Amino acid sequence: MPLIELVDADAVEDFLSRNTVVLLLIGSGRDQSAYAVLASLCALGPAGRAARTPPDGGGADRRVRGLLAHHPQTDRACLVLVQGLAVLDVLRASDVEAHGAGWAQAHFAERFLTRLADA
Repeated sequence: MPLIELVDADAVEDFLSRNTVVLLLIGSGRDQSAYAVLASLCALGPAGRAARTPPDGGGADRRVRGLLAHHPQTDRACLVLVQGLAVLDVLRASDVEAHGAGWAQAHFAERFLTRLADA
């Protein structure tokens, strides 16, 4: 399933205004293995409920980083579970690097997929 590409702040607003539980992958270098793991996990989300921002620091990136300003995060990629403007959970590239892809998949299955299934 191709992910929805959020190219600017308006696209982010439209995506988040659905008020359903969605996955949002905040961009980083696409050549990084942790980002690749996060992207593959994001692609497991239901059709139309998973999106990513480009890794260029544009309007979409600034909008979602503003949304996460009150949540501890790194300045690199992260996969965010969101309902409207409420952040439900975050999986960071630094966590994937520290714990590995297997841990990330288990974390995603346990904490993210159950919420996506319930919505």
